[in-house]
Amino acid sequence: MARQQLPPQIKKIELQKKERGKALVRYQLVVDAGVDPVTGRRKQIRKRFSNEADARDELANIQSEVARGVHVHSQETTVEKVINDWLASKHSLKPSTANGYRVTLDPVVRELGSIPAQKLTRRHLDDLIVELRAGGLSVGEKTAKRKKWTPRSVNYMLTLMSAALEDQVKQGSLVRNVAKLVDKLPGETHEMKTWVPADVEKFLEMTDGDQYSHAWFLALCGLRRGEISGLQWKYVDLDAALLTVAVSRVSFAKTISEGAPKSRRSSRTLPMPDDLVSALKAARKRQAADRLLLGGAWADTGYVVVDREGNPPTPNTLSYWWKASIKKAGVPTIRLHDARHTCATLMHLRGVPIAVIAAWMGHASAAFTLSTYAHAQDPALLDAASYAPVVTIRDKTASS
Repeated sequence: MARQQLPPQIKKIELQKKERGKALVRYQLVVDAGVDPVTGRRKQIRKRFSNEADARDELANIQSEVARGVHVHSQETTVEKVINDWLASKHSLKPSTANGYRVTLDPVVRELGSIPAQKLTRRHLDDLIVELRAGGLSVGEKTAKRKKWTPRSVNYMLTLMSAALEDQVKQGSLVRNVAKLVDKLPGETHEMKTWVPADVEKFLEMTDGDQYSHAWFLALCGLRRGEISGLQWKYVDLDAALLTVAVSRVSFAKTISEGAPKSRRSSRTLPMPDDLVSALKAARKRQAADRLLLGGAWADTGYVVVDREGNPPTPNTLSYWWKASIKKAGVPTIRLHDARHTCATLMHLRGVPIAVIAAWMGHASAAFTLSTYAHAQDPALLDAASYAPVVTIRDKTASS
């Protein structure tokens, strides 16, 4: 059988180096790989093989990928650059959200950032997850160590990493997204703590007249911490008993940022209950007295929640005084955000329709409200037990 002629892309060459008295033979492949999507230039691939069969197989593989438009050009783009480029492309993100992305992806950049993206493997990510779950990795430039990451934090990191890699796949710079191959961790159930009505009444009574007592009313009426911090008097109509949530004030990386609320549904106008109206009127009187006392030293910022000098406290400061107020009132300890959770839960237990609760809380859907915020409390379950019917199933056939 006649020997098959070599294709023009493969050339047989003899090296100067000899083995057993004979010159070593190599098969050099030079093949057009199409246009590089990054540089816009045509690119050739040059490789050498020790035998003809391997050279032919690689030629066929490359030509097939180029013809199907799935060939990925060899690059040394690092994981760090992939992440930075992806973050830079997210023009619509709020500053606080963008910072959250960077913080979440920081261990990936720190531990895997120097690896070429095409050489990133599932094992790299699996090993990183083990380290994150164990704790101890360094944080930024500090000597402090990271705490153990929860499954939720790990899964969030994988979601962001997958999005960054998928962006490169779509651009034709990566052949596959290895983050998709990593199994997500099973979630841990942490039921949020809430107050029963007696706790709410005791807390509000014990903190009545305090500088931030009206902030606690707002929290227990379902407003987020950022919504409370960003609320201004121009969005409050005491005569009509209406309150508009239009601004959120959040803190991140030692920065205070103001912007639109968390989502489109979070911008909402709410009718205020009488107790909240009274609390806000009392707050205005306190602030008027402080303004009169300080004169020109008073900062007329326009915020509803301010300190004695008229300056709005940072969101973290609000959380600090919330804890102090709980200690003063002697009620069970819950987070400031759990006041919002308490509001939704108590509304649910009082028979308010879930769709109405979702609108009040500023949620995108009633299903999210029901699954995340509204759950039964132990006292309510005890009450329900007295009304639960007892169903007895008898085998009438057997007894007859």
